[in-house]
Amino acid sequence: MTSDNNSTVVDIGRLEQLADIMLPSAHGMPSASEVRAVDSYLDEVLEWRDDLCQPLVEALTALDPATFTVERLSAFLSENEDAYTALTTVVAACYYLSPVVRDRIGYPGQVAKTYDPFAYTEWVAEGLLDPVVDRGPIWRKVSE
Repeated sequence: MTSDNNSTVVDIGRLEQLADIMLPSAHGMPSASEVRAVDSYLDEVLEWRDDLCQPLVEALTALDPATFTVERLSAFLSENEDAYTALTTVVAACYYLSPVVRDRIGYPGQVAKTYDPFAYTEWVAEGLLDPVVDRGPIWRKVSE
């Protein structure tokens, strides 16, 4: 996987191995590799958060899947916080983007909620917003 913004190469195989150690199959939940989390969603996650690409590469360079443990992950936080954050964020984001995982935890994704603008709640009826309404609209002009 290559990020267009910083030309950094992410070793997907190594990341998948680390992800499986971090998120093994347990308690009725699939492992990261069972849902192909990294392979399927890494590009999407790094497109949203391209700032994580370089620290993720640092994490993959520093951690050897052959000797990696979850306990090692805790120590890694104090060694390289940015790399730790990138690794844990990317692995979790990829995992929870999987429809299989979302189904197992009962999360349907973002759902549009209807709103009745005329169904005022009690705090509106009590006048809690009156000072805001009386003040009128305010904003800052954005510089171009």
